[in-house]
Amino acid sequence: MPSELPPFHPMTILRDWSNDSRDACFRLADAQTGVVFFGATGSGKTSSSRHLALSYLAYGFGGVVLCAKSEERRQWEEWARIAKRTDDLIIFDTSGKWRFNFLDWEASRPGAGGGFTINVVALLDEIAGALASGAGEASESGSGDNRFFDDALHHMNMNLVDLPIFAGLPVSLPLLREIVNTAALTPAQAMNDEWRRTSVCAATLKEAEAAVREADEETRADFKECRAYWLQEYPALSEKTRSIITLSFSMLVRPFITRPLRRLFSTDTNVTPEDTFLGKIIIVDLPVQEFRLAGRVANLLWKFCFQVSTLRRSQPSDGSYLRPVFLWADEVQNFVTDFDAEYQAVARSAGGCTVYLVQNRESLLRVLRGAAAVDSLLGNLQCKFFCQNSGETNDWAAKLLGERYVNITGTNIGRSTPPGQDATVSGGVTRSEQRRYYVEPARFATLKRGGPANGYQVETIVYKGGHRFHSPDGGELLPYALLTFNQQ
Repeated sequence: MPSELPPFHPMTILRDWSNDSRDACFRLADAQTGVVFFGATGSGKTSSSRHLALSYLAYGFGGVVLCAKSEERRQWEEWARIAKRTDDLIIFDTSGKWRFNFLDWEASRPGAGGGFTINVVALLDEIAGALASGAGEASESGSGDNRFFDDALHHMNMNLVDLPIFAGLPVSLPLLREIVNTAALTPAQAMNDEWRRTSVCAATLKEAEAAVREADEETRADFKECRAYWLQEYPALSEKTRSIITLSFSMLVRPFITRPLRRLFSTDTNVTPEDTFLGKIIIVDLPVQEFRLAGRVANLLWKFCFQVSTLRRSQPSDGSYLRPVFLWADEVQNFVTDFDAEYQAVARSAGGCTVYLVQNRESLLRVLRGAAAVDSLLGNLQCKFFCQNSGETNDWAAKLLGERYVNITGTNIGRSTPPGQDATVSGGVTRSEQRRYYVEPARFATLKRGGPANGYQVETIVYKGGHRFHSPDGGELLPYALLTFNQQ
């Protein structure tokens, strides 16, 4: 790190590609505006992104790595070895060595916003949305029965999470499930002595009532609302409504109370997202390729918790800088959600550095709700690398880089032979200005993609959020640079 700059200064150069194109250096400020790599399968995305990964590791970043493919853990272990960061690796896998009770983490965290039920329930809502998306369900919940039952489930979750918090108990999914499973089903049962003796729900209500007896007036009023829900409102629900919301809750928590996630997310905690602020690199080694929905849920949970914890950070008041932390996701279509755009819009000020790899824009359109959601996310991933690709993503990339006026020269030659006369030849030259793309869509399809056929060279066109690069001849300023990465 340059001695004239303090640690983690935004102008720190992480990677200098000046040999390929002047002004092509990649700074910490660029990392904090977000990075996305596009490229077809085998186009060299991983080979290109490797240079950024090694830079992030070499400069002491912490981070979370989401895994879609089984080989990603080994890949990052090798990169950490090269960067001498092996001791900072935390492999979150089915061994259970590392565990993260995310609900209790949120419920018991310090700070002005800590312990609020609404924030704990937001974690459950995020998981519910991810499960619905993974099951191919439509997300159109603006009206009708779906919206009613979604709201009813959210309302139950609010009161459900409140109960152990009032009782001073650790919030865990097994406990929440037991509360729901033993809740009174009728107003009469809620008054029954046998139910009060045998029900986990009743026992927790009793503990909570004792715990809040000496609490402030607002806390006692909140508990009164919670108690009314479990003793009056929930038992009074129609059987159909109650069965639908309890089934929805069971589907929500089941991945976390069965193998392989139960031991990892529903017991105790010895690793949290905040460990990345100290330089730890958490690899979520539950790849979607191997673990399917369970792996996707685990990765999504870590992603969301990392994002919200990062957003809580603020720059030190002494003029120093936060340690940057990165979120890295290859095959990001497996993990992207609507919250990503919200996170990326403000992550820079919290030292968050996002790196997403995806084949094409269409992969994101398939997961998110329409072009507006995709463009909102991509607009806040300012640094874009385009590897060899095909299809509509190339058209989109060409439009992103923009157009310019170029001089077009045309020639025409004509020959005519009027009756009884010698042949005459005429010609002319015309010049006009026309708008042309800086990079035509077809150019993206012909970029070198590495391997023996290309001398292990990968070509990438990079765009850096309005930055102007010198052309190779040192003349015109361009909105892009053509970089070449060596795979070996």
